[in-house]
Amino acid sequence: MKLSTRYTILSALALILMVACKPMPESERLIPNEMETSKGRSVLIEDYSGVGCVNCPIAAKKITEAATPHGDKVIIVALHGSKTSIGTKPKEDPKGLYSPEAATYLDRLHSSGSLPIATFNRRPLASSGGKSYSDSYPQWPAEMQAVRELPQLYKIDLQVSESDRKVTTHCKATTLDPSAQGATPELCLQLWLIEDNIVAPQHFTEGTESAYQHNHIFRQTLNGIDGEPYQLGKSYDKTRAIEREVINPDHCSVVAILYDHKSGEVYEVAKAPLKGNN
Repeated sequence: MKLSTRYTILSALALILMVACKPMPESERLIPNEMETSKGRSVLIEDYSGVGCVNCPIAAKKITEAATPHGDKVIIVALHGSKTSIGTKPKEDPKGLYSPEAATYLDRLHSSGSLPIATFNRRPLASSGGKSYSDSYPQWPAEMQAVRELPQLYKIDLQVSESDRKVTTHCKATTLDPSAQGATPELCLQLWLIEDNIVAPQHFTEGTESAYQHNHIFRQTLNGIDGEPYQLGKSYDKTRAIEREVINPDHCSVVAILYDHKSGEVYEVAKAPLKGNN
């Protein structure tokens, strides 16, 4: 091979390497784990839990990990509505995790006392024989994803504040398809107060952890057990006092739930912290 030809080949290889090693602009990089969170329906996951339930923290961890990439499009609420051995007994409940309102919601599911169980926008689940809850937490991420893939029908604008242990909520829901106004179902709006960062006991297979951190805990309703009828496009304002001293407003959020009064199905859900970012 002639010397000039060899130099030509080497120069070409060097140019290819220079181009290949050139940093790619951030906007052009492919990020495999990046997820589109702006599209699809929001999901309300009602996780019925208990301090005495050793599988409940496992289920909570699994669904939290699955929900995290979806951002505020997936909202988890943990409800303690059982006082059985696998539920939340008064002697093991120094922070008042148990709620009579949560007990009412749990009773309506007719779940025969099983924990943990979860609902996903309160829709019937084929994997559970048409029941509105799943008692198989390994399937929860798939149930969540199935609802996320449904088209979003409504949007909720939610603003909340707190003063002197009174929660004020300003809420407005609108349709994303104006042509469907005539087919609007009979809607209701529920407002729930939930709390994070509650340090309280929790049972595990290995024993009891006295300083377990409970998150997404249902605390109380802000507009009644079933909420109130709601007309799309109308501003909805509500002020309600925080009922118990064990609640720390700094760790609380309001969850707004738009649902069909007849079928019970949740169409949209939104969440806003009382103070800053919880």
